[in-house]
Amino acid sequence: MDQTSRTRNAKLSAFVEWLKANGADFSKVEIRDAESEGGGGVYALERIESEERYAFIPHELVITGKVCHDTVRTNGQPQKEDEDDPKPCRLMLCVFLIHERFVAKEASFWKPYIDILPREFHTPLHFSDEELKFLRGTPAEFAVEERREGYRLEHQKALALVPESVIPRDVLTFENYLWAMTVLSSRSFSKDLMESSLCDLTADSDVLMPLLDMTNHYPQTIVTWTICDDGIGFSNAGVIEPGQHIVNDYGEKSNEELMLGYGFCVPQNPISCFHIKLNYSQDPLVEAKERLLAAAGLEKPHDHYIRASGLPRDLMPVLRVMVMTVVDLFYIAQDVQDIDRDLLDNVGLRNELRARFLLMFLLEKKLSVLEDSAASLPTEATTSNAQMALAYRTEIEEILRSTIASLRLAEQNIMARACELFESGDHELPRYICAEKAEKTTTSSTSKQARADAAPSEQFIGSVLITSESFATDQAFLEACEQVDIDEDVLLTLFLLRVRMMPSSPWHMAIRRLDGFKYPMLASEQRASMGDMLAEMGEIHDSLFPLLTEHFGDVFPAEHFTVDRFLWASGIVEAFRVVVPPRCTSGDSEIEGVCLI
Repeated sequence: MDQTSRTRNAKLSAFVEWLKANGADFSKVEIRDAESEGGGGVYALERIESEERYAFIPHELVITGKVCHDTVRTNGQPQKEDEDDPKPCRLMLCVFLIHERFVAKEASFWKPYIDILPREFHTPLHFSDEELKFLRGTPAEFAVEERREGYRLEHQKALALVPESVIPRDVLTFENYLWAMTVLSSRSFSKDLMESSLCDLTADSDVLMPLLDMTNHYPQTIVTWTICDDGIGFSNAGVIEPGQHIVNDYGEKSNEELMLGYGFCVPQNPISCFHIKLNYSQDPLVEAKERLLAAAGLEKPHDHYIRASGLPRDLMPVLRVMVMTVVDLFYIAQDVQDIDRDLLDNVGLRNELRARFLLMFLLEKKLSVLEDSAASLPTEATTSNAQMALAYRTEIEEILRSTIASLRLAEQNIMARACELFESGDHELPRYICAEKAEKTTTSSTSKQARADAAPSEQFIGSVLITSESFATDQAFLEACEQVDIDEDVLLTLFLLRVRMMPSSPWHMAIRRLDGFKYPMLASEQRASMGDMLAEMGEIHDSLFPLLTEHFGDVFPAEHFTVDRFLWASGIVEAFRVVVPPRCTSGDSEIEGVCLI
């Protein structure tokens, strides 16, 4: 046995004796060093029955915020923890650990415990620059920097809070603060686990519990804490056989959380996920959308965690609200107090496509960053830290790829459904906009067999979506419009009015179903605030008529192209516009048009 091993064993023995001398009881288990066969941790010495107590520590061995404040003198009154900002008491726990290790040293009551705490860690905050390269392009890359910056700010607060006479500045360094913070992230227990009887003990902070913090993580382990007047006992559900590793459950944590907080990953972790943060703060409709989300019970709409097993329950409802137009909001949210969350499960096929297009765009962008950064990775992961980071990276990539594949399939299915509805004449416009359902009729002038032979995306773009390419079906309209300078939005508006007057058009029935549709700016209560927009649209109409009617009366008869109808059609273009990304088309360009499902 070398000197390092002897020193390590001596410290572990001193820790065991310290626990016993201060009232801890763990006669049924033994504590093994990290270099032991099977790894470090707590192991059963004998058979332990289900719910049988295997360890007990007195309250005096629990390191709480109160213990820290009583030990470390500060420049002011002890800081109470803010519910929204747990830093002050966490900060004091870190300061306490630094004080006991570097200042109190041999005089510290906690020395045997301090001595067995790790001096090196495997969390990304302790990675080398070469090891950090394996996190490039992953959510963890940014989380590491965010944590490091947060800890630097906390360290600055510690310097302001603790007098130099208590902890010299060459001791209260950022490196030592980072060591103490990693001890907390990997070994502390949340105060939320404590029962009310420990309120005075916890003093509004997380706690450190020697002995229990040496049990390793195993998902879904059921651990029972039995709190009595003099201490805390621990037991597990299920029989523990002699020699068996006694484990704990650190909570439902993804591999990203485990790596960042503890320095390890769990193979095939079912909790692993990809964190996606939605940001729509620049959306001019953000206030209305947040009111709608709140009314639907979606109070925290920004952070979502995608697992290999599928999308989180609240992600699609939030995305459906994010892609809503002013029309969607006007009709859905006239009284947000009556909003039922279930309404956001079926806003309409057009909305569903837009929501999935947005999610696909976000995920493909994340995957692209991950793939691009792979070119700069080291050729081989030679350290355990690098191997852990590479395993996490591979897991994240697999989650992204499987999710994107599922979304692509869903997009194709939605497009196919839209084409079926169009073919049958049963156009499914949003239920909160539709006028009375028109009688079913077959409106397509293209043979059903030809549509059946086409891919769903081609069917969708060729029939359901009205674009500038659709004008080719109406040669007279196309020739008339070529004589004047009109932008695409206005052309679409005119084409909708043209379709409305032509029962032979494949889109006629869908347009007639919208006869009762009224764009919000045309609603009586909205007219005052929309005056400028109405005036602008009126001017556009007046610049075209009666000019077009006089020269192309058969294409633009006056009775079908009035100001009111022009405003009505303009509202439809604005409300039902959708952009179809290149992956859903046969070309390389996005296709934009009016989606009339």
